[in-house]
Amino acid sequence: MKQYIDLQILCHDEEATEIVTAFLADYPFDTFNSEEHSEGILLHAFITSECWRECCDMAREAIGDFGTIIDEKEMEDENWNARWEEESFEAVDIDGAIRIRAPHHEAPEEGVIDIVVRPQMSFGSGHHHTTRLMCKHINAMRCTGHVLDVGCGTGVLAIAALKCGAQSADAIDIDPWSTTSAEEAATLNGVDSKIEIILGTVEKIEGRSYDMVMANINRNIILNDIDRYVAALNNGGQLLLSGFLVEDLEAIAEATAARGLRSLATLEENGWIAAAYQK
Repeated sequence: MKQYIDLQILCHDEEATEIVTAFLADYPFDTFNSEEHSEGILLHAFITSECWRECCDMAREAIGDFGTIIDEKEMEDENWNARWEEESFEAVDIDGAIRIRAPHHEAPEEGVIDIVVRPQMSFGSGHHHTTRLMCKHINAMRCTGHVLDVGCGTGVLAIAALKCGAQSADAIDIDPWSTTSAEEAATLNGVDSKIEIILGTVEKIEGRSYDMVMANINRNIILNDIDRYVAALNNGGQLLLSGFLVEDLEAIAEATAARGLRSLATLEENGWIAAAYQK
């Protein structure tokens, strides 16, 4: 059975927590979760034991002066759902327009877009700033065509796009846990007939075209793969990018401008950015 490491990092404040999260996002961590601590904020970063052995030295260096590792707890993947139940996963409200919740929460009132996820070992519960920012863009733009969710996690962005009017969606991730979670979420939300879940890298969508491409990953992956995003985007289509901090926006803006994309809107929350562009 696959083993996971719950890397527990004590950070002085929320800003330091966000910086450590951004640094570790460049490594194969599956998800992040934080809680208040008597000495600051305790960040939980989850990674397979195998991957942790391969990148632990570099990850420790990346944490640097912004956090202190206080524990490395080994856990089995089957304990993940129980952990979320114990920590009382809360529903997420996005401007009163979208609600992301677990199956045990009550459905929202009529007129609110209802998204149900069962958080497992994947990113996309809606609690992170970037997920909320991307959902705001999706709700504002209301794409009615074919969309792509890169690094889909639980598939929450693809599901949000479908519930906001998209006709169909592809959701891709390199992590089998994520694609399994996305498949379950698609069924929970009644959109499984409209979405194709793909296990692999973005290279697998080569030759396909989309009216909206969404990538909530991190700065380095976005800059590395942006040519593939643009190539897959139809003329007039929107590219939604997040997973990076304010200080990274200039590099993202330069990369998109160099490829002829026009800036549509930029949203910020607690130092995190979600930017929308048009081809």
